[in-house]
Amino acid sequence: MKKALSVAVSMLAVAVSAVRAQIPAPPKTTKLFFEKVYLHTDRQVYTPTDDVWYKAYLVNAQDGHLLNTSKDLYVELITPEGKILQHQILALNNGLAKGDLHIPDSLMAGNYRLRAYTNWMRNFGDNFIFEKTLRIVTNKADNKPAPVAGELSVRFFPEGGSLVSGLSSIVAVKAELSDGKAQALLGAVLSSQGDTVAHFDTDSAGVGSFALLPLPGQTYKARISRQSKTFTLPTPLGNGLALKIMRKDTTCYAVVSCNEAATATYAPQTLTIKVRTYGRVTYQQNFQLKGNTAAVVIPAGQLPAGISSITLYDGQQKPNCERLIYLDNAPKYALDLKLNKPAYQTREQVALNVTLTDKAGKPVNSNFSMAAVDAGVAPMDDDNITSYLMLRSELKGDIVNPARYFDTTNVQRYKQLDLLLLTQGWRDLIWKRLADTALRIAYIPEQGLSLSGTVQDKKKAPLPNANITLTAPGASGRRLFWAKTNEQGRYFFDALQLYGQQTVHLTSKDNKGKSTGVLTLDSLTIDRPAIAPQKPEAYLQMGANMVNNAALVKQVALARQRSLSDTLIRLKDVEVKKQQPQQVLRDRPVTSFGYKDEVLTIKPEDKRYNTLRDYIQFTSKQARVDAANNRLYFVADGKSRTPRFVIDNRDALFNDNDPDDVIDMISNSYLDLPTTSVEKVVIKKMIGGPSLVLSNPDGSAAQAATPREQLNANSAASSSIEPVFVIYLTLKPDAFKTPEPGSVKARIEGYYEARTFYEPVYDNTRKNERPDTRPTLHWEPMGTTGATGNRTISFYNSDSKTNVRIVVQGITDTGVPVTAVRSYNVK
Repeated sequence: MKKALSVAVSMLAVAVSAVRAQIPAPPKTTKLFFEKVYLHTDRQVYTPTDDVWYKAYLVNAQDGHLLNTSKDLYVELITPEGKILQHQILALNNGLAKGDLHIPDSLMAGNYRLRAYTNWMRNFGDNFIFEKTLRIVTNKADNKPAPVAGELSVRFFPEGGSLVSGLSSIVAVKAELSDGKAQALLGAVLSSQGDTVAHFDTDSAGVGSFALLPLPGQTYKARISRQSKTFTLPTPLGNGLALKIMRKDTTCYAVVSCNEAATATYAPQTLTIKVRTYGRVTYQQNFQLKGNTAAVVIPAGQLPAGISSITLYDGQQKPNCERLIYLDNAPKYALDLKLNKPAYQTREQVALNVTLTDKAGKPVNSNFSMAAVDAGVAPMDDDNITSYLMLRSELKGDIVNPARYFDTTNVQRYKQLDLLLLTQGWRDLIWKRLADTALRIAYIPEQGLSLSGTVQDKKKAPLPNANITLTAPGASGRRLFWAKTNEQGRYFFDALQLYGQQTVHLTSKDNKGKSTGVLTLDSLTIDRPAIAPQKPEAYLQMGANMVNNAALVKQVALARQRSLSDTLIRLKDVEVKKQQPQQVLRDRPVTSFGYKDEVLTIKPEDKRYNTLRDYIQFTSKQARVDAANNRLYFVADGKSRTPRFVIDNRDALFNDNDPDDVIDMISNSYLDLPTTSVEKVVIKKMIGGPSLVLSNPDGSAAQAATPREQLNANSAASSSIEPVFVIYLTLKPDAFKTPEPGSVKARIEGYYEARTFYEPVYDNTRKNERPDTRPTLHWEPMGTTGATGNRTISFYNSDSKTNVRIVVQGITDTGVPVTAVRSYNVK
């Protein structure tokens, strides 16, 4: 990473005035900056029909301060198959935003991913994209095979990078299965002569260490207790440099040595130690070996807090060794959570006082979010804002219980943190990868919603220099904008302030004011980052994964209790209708046969689904989607069955005998529609008679009989009867409307407007007969401590006699993340 952090980048800059938008400008020079985002969720474990409440913090990746560089934040919920289930755009205000997601009732149990990023972050691959695992638990069987136990992997990481013959070294160990699960084990290190030269063990995170003095000509392997396999250690270098880091108070010693074979080579050279923190050189010292060793004093107490890399360069400035360290130098703040009582009754009001002070006891301002949850059903989150911003965001791969490294009650935390950096941080620091990569800036830091599209003539050729007018009646601030198309017929608008679902109107005119061309509008979310593959255990089943977890079992039971309560209320409105008569599709008769219809009425909140396919998949209790080919299907009698479609009471133009590509093409024309083009979906499981295709005497296919002819001819052919799923769609009149020349009107999804967290208010005069089993008792997304460093929050308990856990997370005005946890009992 360049020290000045100012580089020449090719950037799609957008010049936006109050009324006119221009096509992205030519490349220019800009100062490079980095963003990180963290989402604090009320919980980590949910059941279907729950709501996920979250708060977003956008910070400077190099100093932790809240940023105002990007105004748009993209938040996505991703299924275990790697498909985006929900997508939202949040408006960031001084680096802060709040949002929520509803979990459909039809979701299978599994590990889902919550992802968040800005457009600017995409310039750096996935290095700054936030991801968090949300566990959805249920007692539904998901028909997914149980994951097979992975193959054991044991890897060895010499401190500094390499083993060198004749030089003692600390070697870190990481043991895990191929699916990433950490393994605690015991092992011994054997020389090539069969001598045992070291022993080691790994903890619950799968890490450990041992000291080794490799001898010339020897190689080494490890034997694991109760395992038949052995694992080979890295081969020692015949000559070279070694780096060992020693810590004492606020001083760090970098001990550099070389073996006798390398003394003549390195003793005359001027070596260099460089310390980098978040890509910037924060300390540098030149030195020479005395004999075959030297100790460099690094003033660790004067360096920035967080992860730093210590790199050893030889006289030609070639890096030879590297080591990561964590410096706990952030200003110390006390985040105190005080309750007005030691214990409470059910439905009693709770008063929580949040106080933030510095080490001198002076008040500190901060932005924070707070969640109060039933600890009996919601396990403790394994991450928080401190562990993410200071640690997890800097290292690749899963980190087992990252919060433990910042738990001040954990006396082993510094030792555990050092082992983590020796293994997962071994020569794999984000900033080093960025420094070694040619950066091409292709994504702008957005200042509002962007709209783009194309204007073409009747022959579909680009139409340049067309005058585009955008009218957005529901926009905040300016509602009228202009732009011109470029040589490719493209137009672009930026910094639109649109909230919720909005209608926009675009017109295209030539220089004489006459309507021209055919306008098309790009999707707001058409271009998204690639989704990394999920691990094999992404799907979970109640029996296999929850039977020994009382909290999760209780959470599922309470969710079913809430669902049953809602169902009993809805039953009052149920109307029993007469059985539907027999119907005839294009090639076969079908009858309802008593199966209950599944009626899906699209509601305003369902606009969050990208397509009708997504809506049906995650709202229907029967529908499934094959991840390999994106095909919607249903299961009956142990077989996968492709649905038929009836559109506005007309059968779709295909039958079961058509080729798969024809069926897919026609089906996808409906399934790829946005939910805003559909009014109602009814899924019917029916019984279908034999196919209405007759045969000639020679066995060749003849012209299909009329439905009534075949219905009579095959009335006794019961062996051909099978389940048929039919999707009845009611579309809006303009669902397939052809764009008018020079004009287009579209409903688009603007910024998501977060809902207000609901909680009941109880008093002595009110009787509420409905049981209260809320897993989240209170969610406060936009708290501040202010100039007084203090804030009081009140909320009510539920009916559960349980332990309630309060978690507060936030960022101080100085850019330091803070976290506190407090619990109380409800009797």
